[in-house]
Amino acid sequence: MFRSILAARTKRVLLCFWRSIPKAFSASFVFSVFVLITLMASGDEETTASKEITSMLTTFMLIWVIISFYEISRLKKTIFHQFDDDLIGNAFTGINHRSRCFEKGLNLFHRGDFRNALEVFTDLSKEEKDMSVKEKSVNEFYRGRCYHILEAFPNAIICYENAVENGFSIPELPIFIARCYAENGSIKKAEELFIGLMREDYKYYSRVRCELGNMYLKLNDGETALKWFNEAIERREQFANALGGAAIAQILLHNPEKSEALYTQAILNHIEDSVGFTRYYKEIQAAVALESHNK
Repeated sequence: MFRSILAARTKRVLLCFWRSIPKAFSASFVFSVFVLITLMASGDEETTASKEITSMLTTFMLIWVIISFYEISRLKKTIFHQFDDDLIGNAFTGINHRSRCFEKGLNLFHRGDFRNALEVFTDLSKEEKDMSVKEKSVNEFYRGRCYHILEAFPNAIICYENAVENGFSIPELPIFIARCYAENGSIKKAEELFIGLMREDYKYYSRVRCELGNMYLKLNDGETALKWFNEAIERREQFANALGGAAIAQILLHNPEKSEALYTQAILNHIEDSVGFTRYYKEIQAAVALESHNK
């Protein structure tokens, strides 16, 4: 056990040093050019090529060590990756181009730059033949997340399902896939996938009825949405959110009194993002009222 931990930690240090080379090279080059210009401007005639090369190498080594230890400190208690280390595991932990590219994409993803992250993950997928099965599955998952967030749902489904085929598995993934099918208009398929998750051994089973309710709200099908929200309320699953969803469904069904009562209960039971929910509730209320007026 001790040897395996020591080996992992040693590999982490080597990875950080390897991944820091481009940053260190850029920083040392800029610094050395600045020093050279300063010396030339001061009229130092003793400046020689050998001195400059020595100076550049020394600067590079110093900056490389500083950046590497900074990268190591950012990992904190994780082993190889700054983000999602428990999810990624031992994928992309080699001292190679693929691992460095993946880490770049991962950093972009967690900074919210999903388009550029997608570009990195997609370019990386072209090296699939050199990847382990685990690496393929992880890369496809992150490509799927980028496509999903960017609302390219058909592509997201393909990537998610590729990840599953390669053995990638986290409890959230089946919900992501079902949501994409719903957004893509495959309602029956999405409902089938959601219903398949209604089992107590599934970590997020208590969310499924609200997921179905929200899916039908987006379709303006208040009756079906209310059915799923009522089931969730009876089972005390996502109770406050289910009350909120039922309130929206009652607006669509033109039952303002029932809707207001459910809205109040949702607020009293501390629905998630009460400000955002209230704004959404008022928007739906106004839209339905306008629609009724125009009739």
